[in-house]
Amino acid sequence: MVQIKSMTGFGIAEIQTETLTVKTEIKSLNNKFLEMNVRLPRAFKDRDIELRQLLNLKIGRGSVSVNIHIEKKQGNQSGDTLTINESLALSYNEKLKALATKLSIDNVNLFNTILSMPDVIKYEESDGDDQEWVLIKECVEKAMLKFDEFRIQEGNVVAQYLKECVSSIDKHLQQVEKEEAPRKEAVKGKLWQALRDNKEEASIDKNRFEQELIYYLEKYDIAEEKSRLANHINYFNETLATDANGKKLNFIGQEMGREINTMGSKAYFFPIQQAVVCMKEELEKIKEQLLNIL
Repeated sequence: MVQIKSMTGFGIAEIQTETLTVKTEIKSLNNKFLEMNVRLPRAFKDRDIELRQLLNLKIGRGSVSVNIHIEKKQGNQSGDTLTINESLALSYNEKLKALATKLSIDNVNLFNTILSMPDVIKYEESDGDDQEWVLIKECVEKAMLKFDEFRIQEGNVVAQYLKECVSSIDKHLQQVEKEEAPRKEAVKGKLWQALRDNKEEASIDKNRFEQELIYYLEKYDIAEEKSRLANHINYFNETLATDANGKKLNFIGQEMGREINTMGSKAYFFPIQQAVVCMKEELEKIKEQLLNIL
């Protein structure tokens, strides 16, 4: 049986070495297309396209967020540079003090204010090396495995729910089948009563009445709709088991909806219309869940 996957997923992984820690978090929600937001450390921004290509092949579609964080352990920032622009800090200090004096404001926290001003402190990471990039990809692969496990787990729950909804539609269709004979008798009785109310019974041509009744029943016959709906139900279940594709299942659901709507518009019989309403309700549940299937 093909495993159905939800577009909702979550996966997190972490790799530690003697010099650094790499963390990856992948989250996704449903979307008609693939929208990916990737956050890489600055040192690896030039690898963004390579990472996206790697993820595109495995994710398919959905609104995806990928966060990768590298934390270097103490004493291993040899290639990184931290610079303080002293002349700019002194200039800020002089002007802010003068402003504080004019406004009669206490300047106790002036130091913290100066440190937070633009370009006073600059931190530049060293360029990422190939060894670190290998670790990042390994961490992404581990997160992807957990992400995929989550999607399969969610997909199994959705698949079971879809089966129950389709089974319910099938039961209501069987109920429609049982009501067909009473429906025809009700139509016949209704037409016969209408004739007797408007004409003398002796003047009614029973052969002509039978012909008109047959024409009426053929015009509002729902045998084809019932047959096609039954075929669509079988096809939906087969697809769910062998080719669990959200878009394909959605197309089948649309075809089921057409047959149910036509059945409801043709069958002027309350028990059948009740069953049609119940089938529409189940179909709406199906459509809602299919929005989250990969």
